[in-house]
Amino acid sequence: MSISRRALLVCGALAPTLSACAARAPSGADPVTGSAPTSRSSSLSSSTSRTPATTTARHPGTPSAAPASSTRTSARQPVAGHCLMVGLPAGSDLERVATLVTRHRLAGVFMLGHWTSTSAIREATAAIHRAARAAGLPRAIIAADQEGGLVHNLTSPAFTPMPSAERLGAGDPAVCRSLASTAGSQMRRAGLNLVLAPVADVVDPRLGSANAPIGALHRGYGTNPDTVARFVTAAVTGFRQGGVATSVKHFPGLGAVRANTDLAVATDTTTSVTSPGLKSFRAGIAAGSQTVMVSSAVYSRIDPARPAVFSTAVVTDLLRGRLGFSGVVVSDDLGAARAVAQVPAAERARRFLDAGGDLALCADPSLVPAMVEGLRVDRSPARVARSAARVEALIGRLAG
Repeated sequence: MSISRRALLVCGALAPTLSACAARAPSGADPVTGSAPTSRSSSLSSSTSRTPATTTARHPGTPSAAPASSTRTSARQPVAGHCLMVGLPAGSDLERVATLVTRHRLAGVFMLGHWTSTSAIREATAAIHRAARAAGLPRAIIAADQEGGLVHNLTSPAFTPMPSAERLGAGDPAVCRSLASTAGSQMRRAGLNLVLAPVADVVDPRLGSANAPIGALHRGYGTNPDTVARFVTAAVTGFRQGGVATSVKHFPGLGAVRANTDLAVATDTTTSVTSPGLKSFRAGIAAGSQTVMVSSAVYSRIDPARPAVFSTAVVTDLLRGRLGFSGVVVSDDLGAARAVAQVPAAERARRFLDAGGDLALCADPSLVPAMVEGLRVDRSPARVARSAARVEALIGRLAG
């Protein structure tokens, strides 16, 4: 998601060895607060995202357009805005984004760009959690891409740099799990509770660096589905031990495309509902990932007519049906990505929920009002209610 818009950080030009990076993981004092670290794995580890494919959750209620001053939201009073998260770029107008969260009762934010100041990170997360509470939620979902290698949104001294997934995939899954646990703990202590990772895409070895979104940026654990599955399991386990939820991405995989969906329409002509590359997503779900992010590429062997984020065949039939995922389905960016640019903003979140998704990401704050309004006038309010209830249940289990 949004690698062109998310400022990239090279971990010493990928020079540090795995053992060196592991050695930098802090122990003892909390790098943010100065206090001893504590375990937050209990609430996250006790929940599960995997259920039999035949199970269907029912959540009563219809979406409400009530103002921010209304009573506390519950599963009986779902709100359309709970199905949206907005981008929060480093250095942007924090008050403006916090106002959007309260006014439209958004689920939260995802942090973009280079956040180099620990105090600025903590100030931002505290403000967004306050905004969510003002809207009737117990806390906000606050997420970041903290994958490792070139992709770190949080780069202050409070965060230990991680090697790229490509480097980790050449080593020991136990190291990956340990580093993910450290990263998760550091995110939680800074006020975040969701990491938009790990990357489960299996890069086609025939493409390698010609695979623009993953291979060229060293974001994948490898080209072998079994290897990638082991490291996805390790990463999900580690992040959750650190106290943050995870988002396995980019379903059903970006390893076989050439174009970056942020910059162009990308088409995968090889992935099918029985592809070996799905094994890593199954592994992430089995490890307890609370969310799965769906890509905006087109998969011609599954649904040639629409991007995966708008495809019932991908989200409902494959992810929820064949893979049995019952957690929160997250979209890749629906705000500025070129892959969805031809769809009116008011239709994007609605089409995503129509396909079976739950939580739409929008990097462009100016599009949020239109997206919320699109959900409020949705043709199937019960569908919005179900998604809002899933998101609310996730929020109830998060730190913050």
